[in-house]
Amino acid sequence: MARLLHVDASPRRGRSRSNMVADRLIAGLDGHEVEQLALFDADLPAFDGAAIEGRYALIEGRPVDEAVRADWTAIGRMVDHFLSFDGWIMTVPMWNFGIPYRLKHYIDLITQPGLAFRVVDGQGEGLAAGRRAILVTSGALDIRPGGPMAAYDFQLAYLEAWLGFIGVTEIDAIHVRPTYGDEASVAAAMDRAYADVDALLSALSLPARV
Repeated sequence: MARLLHVDASPRRGRSRSNMVADRLIAGLDGHEVEQLALFDADLPAFDGAAIEGRYALIEGRPVDEAVRADWTAIGRMVDHFLSFDGWIMTVPMWNFGIPYRLKHYIDLITQPGLAFRVVDGQGEGLAAGRRAILVTSGALDIRPGGPMAAYDFQLAYLEAWLGFIGVTEIDAIHVRPTYGDEASVAAAMDRAYADVDALLSALSLPARV
């Protein structure tokens, strides 16, 4: 049985198109354990100047304020939690051609040297290797690869680049586009996404890490 983390980056909960599609995916993953992380409800530590300077101080063995030390202890637990899973399902609506700020905040917190990646002989090595990510991306613009608006994609392109940086090479993407327009167009987009989910479920292999 694989353990999967559903990272929900939409504040719309049940009204979210990406979550509707993710629900179909999760329902089809018989025999797998799925935990949800709703980022708009999560308690994410601040990632500000004090936190950044505190990170350098901790690495160098210098004293830091107890509040900063507590924040970095919490961040370390977040990274451990993220890396404890065999894979991730991420529901991500497009906001202004990119990703919601809460997801960017989460990514900034967990993508730390020595925690999610390390540098070996001058090269970065991701510490999330051997796992799989399934991205359910949605948006009002139809920016699917190969389409006339594909150049506006700073959502899927960013997520794939980030996942690759932390070592994830098995990435599947389900597109829910467009989510805005006349009723028939939106219904067709949902039907395409549901069909893509069914096709992925037929081919998907999610073995637990040994």
